[in-house]
Amino acid sequence: MERDQAALFERNRLAELKNRLFAQERAMKDERRKLWEIEKDSEEAYTVWSKLEILSTYIAGYVSQIVTSGHTRQEPRDVINHLHQLSIFDFDCIVDWYRSSEAEYPKIKQFFELLDYIRLLTLEYVERYQLLEMQQK
Repeated sequence: MERDQAALFERNRLAELKNRLFAQERAMKDERRKLWEIEKDSEEAYTVWSKLEILSTYIAGYVSQIVTSGHTRQEPRDVINHLHQLSIFDFDCIVDWYRSSEAEYPKIKQFFELLDYIRLLTLEYVERYQLLEMQQK
């Protein structure tokens, strides 16, 4: 498979996964509301609900840029560093919640898993196509 065809295939795959992510987001509406109700008065700097919002916004934003134009508007190295910082299971509030809420929030857990998978694919895409292209110039 040629490089351009491979990039297009990966962009289409990211588009499919983003659509699946949005479908899961709609399906977890009740769980999300329940989580927000529990955490809305929290004194913690970061809650699972707030991290869910922030992480999904950043990651979906990068995916949208790639799907639409084949690249991100930001410098590849900045995107790569940011995607590393967005590693979902590096946040203590998520890890603690993840271990203790298996039965109560299965849809949110699936959402986090898919979101992290998409983050990794996006990271790989930027490294493979944008960073490599930049280095070849």
